[in-house]
Amino acid sequence: MHVILLHPLGSNGSFWDLVFGGPLPAGYHALDLPGHGAATGTPPNGLAEYTKCVVEAGESEDLFDVVDTIARLLGGSVVVEDVDFRVLAYSAVPGQPSDEGRRSAILNRRIAERWLQWMEESGIRERLVKSDELIRLDNPWATSLIRYIQPIRASDQLVGYLWLYFETELDAEAPRTILEFAQLLAPELARRSPTLTENPGGHVLRQFLVGGLSASHAASILGVDEHSNIVVIAVDVEATKSDAVIIQSRAVRALALYTQMHLASSLVGTVDQQIYLLYASPRLKPDVAAIMRGISKHLTRAVQTKVRAAAGGVHRGLAAAGISRNEADLTLRVLRTKNDWERDGLFASMRHDIVLNEIVEVLRARPILVRGLLDRLITHDRQYNTDYVTTLRVYMNSFGDMRAAAQSLNLHPNSLRYRVKRLTEIGGLDLDDPQLRLALQLLLEMAPEPGDPAGQGHEDSPGGD
Repeated sequence: MHVILLHPLGSNGSFWDLVFGGPLPAGYHALDLPGHGAATGTPPNGLAEYTKCVVEAGESEDLFDVVDTIARLLGGSVVVEDVDFRVLAYSAVPGQPSDEGRRSAILNRRIAERWLQWMEESGIRERLVKSDELIRLDNPWATSLIRYIQPIRASDQLVGYLWLYFETELDAEAPRTILEFAQLLAPELARRSPTLTENPGGHVLRQFLVGGLSASHAASILGVDEHSNIVVIAVDVEATKSDAVIIQSRAVRALALYTQMHLASSLVGTVDQQIYLLYASPRLKPDVAAIMRGISKHLTRAVQTKVRAAAGGVHRGLAAAGISRNEADLTLRVLRTKNDWERDGLFASMRHDIVLNEIVEVLRARPILVRGLLDRLITHDRQYNTDYVTTLRVYMNSFGDMRAAAQSLNLHPNSLRYRVKRLTEIGGLDLDDPQLRLALQLLLEMAPEPGDPAGQGHEDSPGGD
């Protein structure tokens, strides 16, 4: 006996009738599968509303509502398959066209072998790999339907196919619309693609870093002593929001292959969408800077995008991996604030930057702590087009050295002395107070554009409302 899991359709009738255009075959029995979307509701009005449907469907991990929407808008029936021609979703719209080939693919959850063989021999599969064109399938088997197949790509990586079935020929605008549908489906298919997500060490790393795996167990998997030196490195790759999934997946695979060849006793994976490398060195303290240079150089070439890496400290024992990870995260946050893709970061050599960045982040989160200290200077600069905030910044960065600050500002030292005197009067500032000087330096560090008083009005800036 065969059992088919069906989506409930309420008062709209049999789901099998809608999908296959007929009753269940002999020997098959239906079992309702609750909780999935039904082919009900008003069709969306155009691509703008469709985009919203795709986003919502992606969040619920249910492609069935999405393909129903596509089918309604195009006036045909739809099947979505992964790159190995396995069926992921199919439309179930009342009155949609269907034939034996479509029914067979859905029933067996994969396109029939004879179809695959014909597509190979006729060059269809090669065209799917090499181009984004919508292909009309003039198959040799009798059918009343006109078939099309649209490759789905995420950042040039083939991740699946959009099959479409119609009773009449498409109009001139249809191919462009279908391509847009394919592009909207691409991120979700990329997320589901095993070829983009498989990484044996990734699951182990994720479990270990979140506390689901003991240090001794992780050491046995790595084949090292539990008390080996370890370091965790966080890696960023530059990507647009739409390409983030595919680019990160490529980077993880490339990094995993690189470590297999060059860094034994290591794990690569993602935790909370951040790429990490954990490296255990059984004997010597590792040259982390050299490791990061190799990683960045390899990934830049392999993934064809900008890369930055940030390393935590080297610690004794795998039990300290969480500490090294936290240090790597703190270091990476500093690099991100500098928008720096040109250099990697070591926690050990960036402690002062990290301390300052963390303090500034606290001040940004609690503006009540800093409001009022520079407000009068900022207001004066805005109203009278002066640059006292810039003068104060340069003067303090020069440690009160009047000649050095004057040279930086292209001023005579006497002119600078007058400016400093005026800004203390306007701002009500006592620059002889070391604690006030420290607070002012922190506030000036928060400014989005050094030397630009206009930037101080930003909500994250000192004096911002």
